[in-house]
Amino acid sequence: MADVFDPVEVQPWTEIQTWHEQLLQEQMAYVLSRSDFYRAKFGAAGERVTSLSDLSDLPFTTKDEIRESLLARPPLGLHIAAAEDDIVQIQSSSGTTGMPTFVAATARDIQTWNSMGARVFYANGFRPKDWVMHAYAMGRGFVGGLVNIEHLQHLGCCIIPLGAESGTERLLRAIDHLKPVALCATPSMVSHLGAQSMEVLGKPATDLSIRKISVGGEPGGGEEQIRGAMESLWNADVRDMMGGADFGSTYWAECDAKDGMHLCSQGALHVEIVNPDTLESLPIVEGTTGELVYTTLAREATPLIRYRMGDIVTVVGSGCSCGRTGYRIKAHGRADDMLIVRGVNVFPAAIKEVVMQFAPRVTGYLKIDVDFVGHSTYEPLSLRVESSSESSAGDAALASSIEAAIRDALTVKASVVLVPLGSIERPGAQKEKLIERVTR
Repeated sequence: MADVFDPVEVQPWTEIQTWHEQLLQEQMAYVLSRSDFYRAKFGAAGERVTSLSDLSDLPFTTKDEIRESLLARPPLGLHIAAAEDDIVQIQSSSGTTGMPTFVAATARDIQTWNSMGARVFYANGFRPKDWVMHAYAMGRGFVGGLVNIEHLQHLGCCIIPLGAESGTERLLRAIDHLKPVALCATPSMVSHLGAQSMEVLGKPATDLSIRKISVGGEPGGGEEQIRGAMESLWNADVRDMMGGADFGSTYWAECDAKDGMHLCSQGALHVEIVNPDTLESLPIVEGTTGELVYTTLAREATPLIRYRMGDIVTVVGSGCSCGRTGYRIKAHGRADDMLIVRGVNVFPAAIKEVVMQFAPRVTGYLKIDVDFVGHSTYEPLSLRVESSSESSAGDAALASSIEAAIRDALTVKASVVLVPLGSIERPGAQKEKLIERVTR
């Protein structure tokens, strides 16, 4: 029998689709009867949606629309569909791309979120009774903080919720003292803690108790060079996961095979993939690349229909040796992070993966200095790459080698400058930002 948290994860996909058809009818009836926002947005077209295939007849929902809804009717917006008395929790997006969006949940919504999240962490290798160090940011009501803790508690883990704000020394000393077997954090935090272990504790992270690591919140966890560096630092199994604040934190996860992230949102979300340029719906088959679009199927407080998340992914397969039937994707990054260099699309995480090939001569920390308006340029990208020592900063041969590797792997030109160790600020409690807008 397949080793999964919930039997629904191995249910035939045709049965999942039939189930989702019924859930969609119930969700649409609920939304149109309770959400002023969607009644006005869809009009009569909403009433004609009776199947998943009909969704493509409806317009998309965007993050900007949700922000406008929140401003139009504080505190929870025109799109709220539950009575305020039934709201039990309000979370927030990180707000890194603008005004934070507030996400309300009823008790039933929390159960739905926890079901998805527990499936994710189980797929990532976590098990009931595991002691888990939680090192995601806890401040500002960020969904990745408290909500991930709730997911792990639903799974049955023992949580150590120090959070990224506790700082490097406290986190490492707590790991050394409490000896948790698992760690969840952003890839940049995992890498930073591992690199600092010798300085703080006098021993490498490989000597600590962590043997399972779940990473999310930033792209890169599924890239072999970045994953390999983390696994070497910790002597631990590292697996990627992904989600978003608007839908309850996390619902994609790598399993033992580590060949893409499985969809883990059965019964909660319907997922489309669309061409980000033409907005045409694409078939979900191996090789399809596009932007993820979500429709809630069982949401009470803040349902969202055809919501564009901006995440660009490629479908890498369906079916798996683990038995899960949810198809698998690889994430490239957000559409608004993508750069276009002489007509070639390139994501910051892909550049970092190439740079990581040069470890340990470089630390892996870098900045893409963008001095042009928008996302497109005909000039080589300007990169600052941090050397692993003071002495190798300015190493022209190494910089040239990195430039050549980027050109070979991504077919874009880059101008690389090696900067001394410690020159690039560590992300700490915040997500790693590879792009830095500069004025020349």
